[in-house]
Amino acid sequence: MTVITRHSEFYLEDGSITLQIENVLYKLHMSLLCKFSVVFKDMFSMPASSSQPHHEGMSNESPIILGLPFTVKKMDYLLSWFMCRSSPLEGLVSILELGTFLQIDVARTFAIQALSNTSLNLSPAWQLSLALRFRISNWIGSAYKELVATPAHRLSLEDVSLLGLAIMHIIHSTLSEIRHLRLVLTYNPLKMEKHDASCKRPALSCQASSEAAWWDGFACHYLHPDHPCTPLEALAKFESTNIVGVTTACRLQAVEFIRDHGVFDREYGILEEGLKLLIMKCF
Repeated sequence: MTVITRHSEFYLEDGSITLQIENVLYKLHMSLLCKFSVVFKDMFSMPASSSQPHHEGMSNESPIILGLPFTVKKMDYLLSWFMCRSSPLEGLVSILELGTFLQIDVARTFAIQALSNTSLNLSPAWQLSLALRFRISNWIGSAYKELVATPAHRLSLEDVSLLGLAIMHIIHSTLSEIRHLRLVLTYNPLKMEKHDASCKRPALSCQASSEAAWWDGFACHYLHPDHPCTPLEALAKFESTNIVGVTTACRLQAVEFIRDHGVFDREYGILEEGLKLLIMKCF
């Protein structure tokens, strides 16, 4: 037989409403719950019915029973936050979860701001998991793009567990598609479509020198196994590389041609397509 006990701290003798979570009773002030929570306000303003008379929650024998997502630990973190106590990471997630569920905007906002603190060093998988579960829209894009930029061998079992197979499939598919595109672009060096008029070297000579430098000045950054550059970052490195046999004017003209013709736009398009698919599946 389950023994129901009073909470050692949050069973207030002068409280006006009794709640039961798991096997623990809470006695709290209804007015405060209604002031901060839209859900509690609506719950307590509902008219009485034969199945749920108004005396529910008025005594230990007839408490309002709260099931999932409520647990004693989560509720304790939320109530402790109301008392201005600090919380560990687990507590902040609990405050975010119950604050979202109960529509306590101040608790939700606090938790999001606290979890955004860089000192917590939340992994991209954690950020994306929380963003999707609790609809934190301004976290989704950055966390997703950081995960896509992370080499597959660096994703841990915890990352997979947090995100689930469906989301990991989207991330892996996006990563594979971008990797294939990068290989195609890397093995097709830029063409010197225009030869600068000030250059005294033959156009074919500039082209040959440029192709020889493509691997050292661009591809090594674009295909780096651990820290690959974005297209624009890699192109900027190539732009600043002094290529033997190619004048500065010709090199800059070639880079300008690539930018103007959106050679790398497809990669950003793949990223956006994956992000849209992720949002569609989760919302």
